[in-house]
Order: sequence, then structure tokens, then C-alpha cells
Amino acid sequence: MNIREALEYGIEVLKENKIYEPILKSRIVLANILKQSKEYLLIHETEELNDDDINKYRGDVDKLCKGKPLQYITNKQEFMGLELYVDENVLIPQPDTEILVEEVINICRGRVPPRPV
Repeated sequence: MNIREALEYGIEVLKENKIYEPILKSRIVLANILKQSKEYLLIHETEELNDDDINKYRGDVDKLCKGKPLQYITNKQEFMGLELYVDENVLIPQPDTEILVEEVINICRGRVPPRPV
């Protein structure tokens, strides 16, 4: 199975399971497994995948179909310009979290930091 075939498989399975943004999610999952960019997948679509990568990809697509968040599969979430490691032990930062953090930063600006005791 090559990259293009794997993506076609993933997109089809995600669509059948009514997963939002199946094209994007299938690309993100495969790029994460290969430790490459999504653009790499387009350029190297005829590259053959090894059995381990195929099995991992199919497993991750299945996890998406069962409702596991993409961020927990890739262990990545962008937050305020930083790429954070996330897993099932933490909440996934949401856009509202950025607003809250920005407000706390604004409140704390100009305050004198506490002195150590």
C-alpha cells in the first residue's frame, strides 16, 4: 500500500463513520506516523508504506472512528503559538483557553512579582 492508497482508505473509513474533516484528519494521522509534513504526503504519494506503518495508520483511523480526539492520537496540540504534548491525562486546550490566558496576562502586567520568603 502506498501513501495515496492509505489516504484513500482513511478518508473513506472516516466518511463512512461521519467523522468531521476526514481528508484533513487522515493526512494529519499519516503524516504523524511517518514523522513528515502533510505536504510530504502529496509529493511522495507513490511511496510504499511498511507493514508497521500501515497497521498503525489503520489503528489510528479506527480510534478516530471510535471518538478518540485527534490530539490524543498525535499527542500534539497547538496553543498560543506553541506545540504542546497532550495525552489522555490532560485536557486539550481550546480557543476559549487562549482568551482566558491572554486576560490573565493583561491583569498581571505591571504588577510587582511577589518576593520569596
